[in-house]
Amino acid sequence: MLNDQVRQILLPERSFWRQVARFGTSIALQNLTVALFGMIDVSIISDMGETAVSAVSLANQVFYVASLITFGITSGASVILSRLYGAGNERAFKKIFSVMCFLCTVMNTLIMVASFAVPRLLLGIYTDDSVLIAEGVIYLIITAPMNPIYGISNSLGCFFRATNRPSVPLIVSVSTVVLKTGLNYIFIYGFGVIPAMGVAGAAVATLLCKVAELVLYLVFYVTFKEKNYCFRMSDLSYIRRGNLQIFLKDTLPVIFNESLWGIGLSAFNMVFGRMGVVAVSAISVAGQMEKLGNACFYGISIGACVTISHMLGKGKREEAKLAAKRYAVIGIEVGVAIMVLMLALNHFCVVSFFGELTEETRQMAESMVAVYALYMPFRSFASCMIMGAMRAGGDSRRAMYYDVAPVYMWSLPIGFVLGVWLKLPAVLVLAVMQFKRVIKSGFALKRLMSEKWLQTEEG
Repeated sequence: MLNDQVRQILLPERSFWRQVARFGTSIALQNLTVALFGMIDVSIISDMGETAVSAVSLANQVFYVASLITFGITSGASVILSRLYGAGNERAFKKIFSVMCFLCTVMNTLIMVASFAVPRLLLGIYTDDSVLIAEGVIYLIITAPMNPIYGISNSLGCFFRATNRPSVPLIVSVSTVVLKTGLNYIFIYGFGVIPAMGVAGAAVATLLCKVAELVLYLVFYVTFKEKNYCFRMSDLSYIRRGNLQIFLKDTLPVIFNESLWGIGLSAFNMVFGRMGVVAVSAISVAGQMEKLGNACFYGISIGACVTISHMLGKGKREEAKLAAKRYAVIGIEVGVAIMVLMLALNHFCVVSFFGELTEETRQMAESMVAVYALYMPFRSFASCMIMGAMRAGGDSRRAMYYDVAPVYMWSLPIGFVLGVWLKLPAVLVLAVMQFKRVIKSGFALKRLMSEKWLQTEEG
């Protein structure tokens, strides 16, 4: 027989499952849709050959790093915004939101300027292949203006999740990724008076979709009913040195977490970028499949962060502790389910979406997908604890160490030794590098059981 505590963890009441479904399902569907159409995008580009796939993949690394820094800013803010919304503190909510928007816009504007000014230098970080750099520069320069646009859009997405409207980012994402697929076909291969533009066409389609995304968010924002939480021009007065310092003091661990983690993962491409075009193409394809799997547990993780933050905002500490343990179990269950699905659909998806690539590339991609799949239970569990419970509980500094240290102390050093120096097979290099997920899970489990992740004060 299960004792009461274990039964509470393993068999939550219906209201808890409704809460999980409310956030987890909508956010998971949003990420799943983005990942699915991202895979379709790569599939469309793959018809132009492996050089095009590799060039776009490497050029996207600059935006990837920028997006994770942005995600760090909005993630750190979302914990605070969720608590303030739960507590009904409208003035403090708008202060945090204003500062968050300012930082996201400024940071992404700097990335845009760098992309215009030194595109070859940025791409040279990832590869020394002159052909890939030349193709990638075209994509990078055209898409550069989307960075500040993305910063504002991401801030608005954070606003809707913090105010219990996770369906809005879902609607916006589904709409824009469907649009992007259509525009990709039009601008890459040409349609009517629009000439075939190749890699440049993929960049134009991406930029136009980011503009459409921002327009949709603004439509939802101006029609938001709780106007007391919405930004007004007078709120620009909140953007001053003192408020910036307070904001950064509370969110800097999360910003550093996502930034360093993103830079570290982006550096993975420095390893594979020096192992040849086949390795770059294969990791790009496998990465799209991995994103499909990530979509599900990201929804659970972000939902855990918002839910536990709301509980703590209302002073419900014991409920928050129980919710963290429930999310830990759900994380493992979701991870196992994702692993099984990825292994089952691996060959079918790679052949169906990327049939134009060489047999060598497809086989390597399938092996890499299998590696990602086998680590999914660990990744899902760690994400629910680090991105979910620990951040919500104010344990962001320790969460940063757990998330970042395995990347820099394990994955990158061993990746360069095995891949660049010893030139071992790319699949083996990936498998050893991804062991970081087991290390991370061990740290997260120990922290959960100690209950030290709950750093917020009583009341």
